[in-house]
Amino acid sequence: MIDSDKAEKLKEDAVDLFEGDRQLIVNAINDDLKTQYGDSFVYKMISPYFGTQGKKLRPLLSVYVYRLIAGDNAPLKKIHPILSAIEIAHNASLIVDDVFDKDELRRGDLSFFVKYGTFAALSIAYNLSAFVFDLATRTDHAEVVRTVGGAASDLSYALYLSKDLKSSTIISEDYFMDVLRKKTSSLFRSAAKAAALLATDDRELIEEMEVFGDNFGTAYQLRDDVLAIQGTFDDLGKEPDSDIVNRFQSLITIEAFNRVKGEDHRILSEFYLQDIDYDPEIIRGILIRSGATQAVMERCLDYRQMCLNTLDRFAESSTKHKLTELLLKINFDKVVKYDE
Repeated sequence: MIDSDKAEKLKEDAVDLFEGDRQLIVNAINDDLKTQYGDSFVYKMISPYFGTQGKKLRPLLSVYVYRLIAGDNAPLKKIHPILSAIEIAHNASLIVDDVFDKDELRRGDLSFFVKYGTFAALSIAYNLSAFVFDLATRTDHAEVVRTVGGAASDLSYALYLSKDLKSSTIISEDYFMDVLRKKTSSLFRSAAKAAALLATDDRELIEEMEVFGDNFGTAYQLRDDVLAIQGTFDDLGKEPDSDIVNRFQSLITIEAFNRVKGEDHRILSEFYLQDIDYDPEIIRGILIRSGATQAVMERCLDYRQMCLNTLDRFAESSTKHKLTELLLKINFDKVVKYDE
């Protein structure tokens, strides 16, 4: 368990802690895209989406898991294909996700399909997804290829399953968590496992890092779901009402349905299950005062703590410090407080 004083010290030290590693990732991706697409119109369309905007969390996880095992100064050339593959797979999924969700903004800018059309968005996403497999083969490690392929398969399946997050019945927690693990956790899990596979032959350690990545991704997504209710445009890069307006069910709505009664239950049922319109502020108020968002915050922090407990078993190092700080960014310091 990390104590509060240590947590505060890490936050204070973290001003530009990831900048150098993030730039290394951006350069690796740009080199691979340039080699693949040259100066074609495709490169000009996609290259802005792989620049310095975006957190690059998944490839950062690969960098830090690799160096946690191989050492702070371990050269990263061996995992460069994974850094590109993981981030390209993530962005390809976002292009498709925005089409399905009709989200017109992404990272504070117009979504790809708004700029170039739905046909171009789907075509480019398919092309990028194929490129991901090409990159994975460059590691010359069969299990890495299977790991990246498995994540890509989970991700594409989850995009289909997520249509049922807007449903005329209350979805189950098991169903939601299955979609979450396929849609979000899979790439975090793959990023961690692939890096571990390239750093060691220790099966126990590889499996431990796979679970670590899964827990990291789950915590990250649960935080994102809370911010979709109590966040801001700056947090999300899109309007925070998006999930409510689209009537997407989540662990928050499942918790709320289990907690509310009477008028609030009727309103939630009419809004989410019968497509009867209500002001998003009314729905947001019910989700918050029911205690549902608070319950999901606590679940999120439980997953974060599992990751921190895993790191406790490693010796102190610069990489452990960075990975710990990356985890501490999964917090609710900027959650917007609403009057109940």
